Amino acid sequence: MLMLNSGCLGLFGNEEEEPEEANCQTQPTHPDCFVDVITEEDCTAQQVFTGDSCRLMQPPTQLSYGEDSITLAVGTEMQALTPSFLGDGPQNWFVNPRLPDGLDMDDSGVISGIPLEEAESIRHTIIATNAMGSAATTLDIVVQAPAPESIQYLSETLACTLDSHCAIDPPLVIGGSAHTWSVEPPLPGDLELLEDGSISGMARTLGHSNHTIIASNTGGSVDTALRIVTLHEEPHSLSYPGHPFYWTIGEYEQVIPSYEGGQATHWSIEPPLPSGILLHQADGSLRGTPDTVHPLREYIITAQNTGGSVSTTILIDVRDLAVENLRYDPYIFDLRQDEDIGQVNPTWQGGTPDTWEVHPPLPTGFQIDIYTGGISGIATLLQTWSSHTVWANNSGGFASTTLQFRITSLPPDQIWWPSDQFALHSNHSAHIPVTNDGPEIETWEVHPDLPAGLTLQGGDITGTPAERADWRQYTVWANNTGGSVGLMLWIAVHDLRADQSDLLRDMGETNWGGWPSPILPIGEWAFPIGFTQEGYGSTIPVISASSSCRWCISFSAPWTLCSGCNGCISDSPGNPAISSLSLGLYFMVQLPRG
Repeated sequence: MLMLNSGCLGLFGNEEEEPEEANCQTQPTHPDCFVDVITEEDCTAQQVFTGDSCRLMQPPTQLSYGEDSITLAVGTEMQALTPSFLGDGPQNWFVNPRLPDGLDMDDSGVISGIPLEEAESIRHTIIATNAMGSAATTLDIVVQAPAPESIQYLSETLACTLDSHCAIDPPLVIGGSAHTWSVEPPLPGDLELLEDGSISGMARTLGHSNHTIIASNTGGSVDTALRIVTLHEEPHSLSYPGHPFYWTIGEYEQVIPSYEGGQATHWSIEPPLPSGILLHQADGSLRGTPDTVHPLREYIITAQNTGGSVSTTILIDVRDLAVENLRYDPYIFDLRQDEDIGQVNPTWQGGTPDTWEVHPPLPTGFQIDIYTGGISGIATLLQTWSSHTVWANNSGGFASTTLQFRITSLPPDQIWWPSDQFALHSNHSAHIPVTNDGPEIETWEVHPDLPAGLTLQGGDITGTPAERADWRQYTVWANNTGGSVGLMLWIAVHDLRADQSDLLRDMGETNWGGWPSPILPIGEWAFPIGFTQEGYGSTIPVISASSSCRWCISFSAPWTLCSGCNGCISDSPGNPAISSLSLGLYFMVQLPRG
């Protein structure tokens, strides 16, 4: 029996298999391709990541802000306090009691902010902690009011009147507000320094004194000097009832002033009063009769005594008599174009006008004299009725009156056409121009209506007549603001083909024997009617007619030549006017209009 074993007894010798090496580029998930890397997430809460490993966290120690106590001012931003410590950084910060209003501690323990109100010294405990431990320190904080930097009264001198109430408003305090006020030396009489720094009370002591006013708070103090002067009572509240004053020449005036306080001993006025008015020293009254016009002006009147003076301002205007009953004759102007009105001067009563005005402005070509009010000019542009108000003004008032204007054209005149009779071709363009050497025409009219196809435009008759029309009289009206005029024209419209057709209607062949005589059509509106059948041939006319008056010719026994429109010419028995047919053939009827 033969038994085969692996190993050294193998049939193929002693061969070992080498381990296979992984290719991480092609097999990135192969176990041999993974490398162990430590990150911050691998550290525990008690460890600190160093960048490539985790180490055990150290608790904070020796916490300090570099100061044991600080003094702050309300409204002034503090310098930020940054803590220092040993060990790893704290994760949480605590302070007890809470910081003054306006101060904050951020996540890194820095204290900053602007204190909002005063606070007494308070010790605050600040604690910094992390996962391995904590550290604490204390900080005393005092918040003071900002020290006042200066105080300013509205005046360096307080002027008082003996036995009268005296006061000065609170001063302007720059810097911190004052908590307390004091004065050295004490104020005179019953004057008091109040809690807001103002001074008020009764002045009982005559004379003057110097005082130092002191403003203080927890942050410091500041002072200023104030001089107090007490004098006798001065006049005040001076007024002149009725101000401003509008006086009229020739009228007596008297105005007595009112005032309070001490008796005034002297009166003055600047500038001098209008002529005729005086300032009386006894009572300061204004009295007199103004005698000249004086424009409105400002005057300063001052009343004085040993205690002082008081002034007031008044306005005085001395006016002329008002203008009254202003009139123009005439005041209604109904004018033709180019008509001159000459000079029309106004009349009035009362004072003399200083200025003249008119509104709205007068029509073009007219003007008003600004010194006399006279109206003059020439009518230039056509217009309908317009109203204009004229004002006469002076310092005493004004008066007004109304003027009315209308400007019309001259009536139509010197209008004509090339003729007064026009015979027109039907279906041919026609133009009958008008000549107007007179005034401008505003509108044109015609009656009755022109033949169909003709129109009246600006006095010209134009168009293309559409059909025959009998002679007819037409009145053409030319109109403007000056009036109207009617001009007569006669117009007829002819249609030769239609006339010839009408004359030949129902006409048959006729042979009277004999030798016919040719009759040729004569005139613009003539045409042939009948042609011979023998002798001259069928192309020579022996009967002609004219449509100038739309006459028709027909034959009937006994030899009648009859008008088909307006009349009849005939030969009757016993009348030798037409003795034979050949004579009758020579008649061509062409009668004038009418």
